[in-house]
This record gives sequence, C-alpha cells and structure tokens, in this order.
Amino acid sequence: MLVVDKSDFSDENPLEQQENLLEKQENLLETVFNRIPLPTFVLDINHTIIFWNKALEQLTNKKRSEMIGTQNQWIAFYATERPTLADLIIEGGKDEAVSQLYENKYKASALIEDAYEAEDFFPDIGEKGEWLSFTAASITDATGKVIGAIETLTNISNEKHSQIALQQSEERYKQLSITDTLTGLYNRRHFTEKMIAELERTKRYNQYFALCIIDLDNFKMMNDAYGHLFGDQILQKFGSMIKNNLRKTDTAYRYGGEEFAIIFPGTSLEGAVQVANRIRVELSVFAFANENSEKRIRATASFGIGASSAADCQIEQIIKRADKALYKAKKTGKNKIEILRDTAFMSILNG
Repeated sequence: MLVVDKSDFSDENPLEQQENLLEKQENLLETVFNRIPLPTFVLDINHTIIFWNKALEQLTNKKRSEMIGTQNQWIAFYATERPTLADLIIEGGKDEAVSQLYENKYKASALIEDAYEAEDFFPDIGEKGEWLSFTAASITDATGKVIGAIETLTNISNEKHSQIALQQSEERYKQLSITDTLTGLYNRRHFTEKMIAELERTKRYNQYFALCIIDLDNFKMMNDAYGHLFGDQILQKFGSMIKNNLRKTDTAYRYGGEEFAIIFPGTSLEGAVQVANRIRVELSVFAFANENSEKRIRATASFGIGASSAADCQIEQIIKRADKALYKAKKTGKNKIEILRDTAFMSILNG
C-alpha cells in the first residue's frame, strides 16, 4: 500500500494534491519496474507503451525515451511490423490469433489466468540473435475490464544452446552407433533394423523391395599379399563407390568383413541391377596404388540380388534369396551380378 505524507500537501488545494499523489504513484511504479531484473514492458488499451524498463533497454538496445508513448514495441523484436504477445492479449488473447503467430511455441500460463507463455528465436536482437521466453498477461481495472497488458521476457539463449548441443550430441552418438567407422556406411546392426522395417512396410502397403549382397572377390588373398592397410584402403574406397551410386531412397551397409549390402525400397529387380552394375563397373576399372607393389592393383566384386515376396514373413527368407544369388555369382566366375527371381536365376555377366 502506498503511504503518502499528508503534510506534503498542507498548502495545496485538493486538485493539486491529487495530481501530486498520481505523480508520486507513477514515480513509484517506474522505480519498481526498473528494479525488476526481467525485461518488461506495459501497454495501455490503445497498444501504447507506458512502461519500458532498464532490463528491456539492455536486452533490445531500445531506450525508454524513444519507446514510451509510441506503438512501436514490435521494432524491438521483429524486422517487420507485427503484434507482440501483449498486443494479442489486449485484443482478446484468442487461441487462433496466438497460434497463428506462435504455432507450436506457446501454451496457456499455469500461474496466471488468461495469460500465455511462449518462446522463440529473435534473429534481430543482439549480434547473433537471442532465444527468449516471454509471458504476457492482461491488466484489468476494479471491474475486471482489460485496460492494458504486461509482458515479461527472459533470455534463455544459454539454455537453448546447451539443449541444442545435447540434442546434436545424442544424434551424433546415435549415428555413430549405427555407422561402420571404416567405410562410413551403416553397420550390420542397423541393417537388421532396416530390414525389419522394410518388411513391415511392404506388408502394410502390398509393395516389394530388393536386397543386394556384395562380396569383394579374392579379398583375403589381397590382404595376405599386400597387407591389411591396403585391404582397408579397398574397403574404404569401395564404400565410397557404393554411397556415390545410391539413389535417395537406397541405403547401404557394411554387412561384415568384405561383405556389403544395399536395400532398395519399392524397387524392381531391374532398378536394383542398374545401380549394382554401375558400382561393379566402377570398381573393376579402378586402379589402387600400393606402396608394396610397383603396379596398380585392381579389385572386383560379386553381387547377388533377390526381391521380397508376398509370402515372406521373416527377413531371413529375403537374405537367403540374395545370398543364394551371390553364391552362384562367386561360383560361376565372379565380377558379375546374379539375380534370383522367384526360383529362376538371371546373370549379368562381367565385362
């Protein structure tokens, strides 16, 4: 309660006393607002700024002297004119109006009736932009009529940056857990997860997918002859060749050792063959340099491709189909593609 020394007005008429009392109250309110550490502004019913505290001056670099008495509150936060949350509160604080500007960024306040809380990134505040959390509530008179609105803001940039960094760290950890470190392709664990997901999807939508399993030819012999570092060089380069030839929906995996796999969602066998043959040819013509040999060394790979069928109920059935095709490719000359279409084989010869 504001206590006023009546002796201050002993020589004044009632009107002057009233004016002085109002002035003292305004000065007190201004002092209170400037003592609030949270950036705060107040609007009257006409959306005119009547208070703009020092904390808000520091946050926005907009001085009280240039803001009080104007309706330019938006310029402190946005590049183009638009209502602040306090403006929307004065206009009735309707959910549809608030959600239009703060979709998925706001909620009703749990502490203040008819108030909203929101958070957003403001690129025009500070040198690199700031994340702010803000709450706007109505100001009412004794009869409950809205006569203005107050908005308080909190700089949450540090918390947001930490949150984003944590999310990125978790995403990176997740990515590392499903990635083969040598080739950069997905690993065997993720292959199994993806195969299960693809089988479920094909059943749900009555579609099919193709699976290609690849084995580098004579890889153990090259490892023994030229060393494991050279073998790793081949694996890395071949992984890059596979990745560079994939379409957007295809995914590739290091299946184990010198074996690789490619999943072709919603793809015919012919479409899978085209991708596989590009990879096969690119590898067969590439010459690897090795410090233990003066001549360039070439490598080849064999490919086995099978497709899912309506009768498949386990991923092992599809893998077995592609494995069977790969086995035939290895046994009938290598550096080739074998396709198992139902029970019939089809060969893509080396060349």
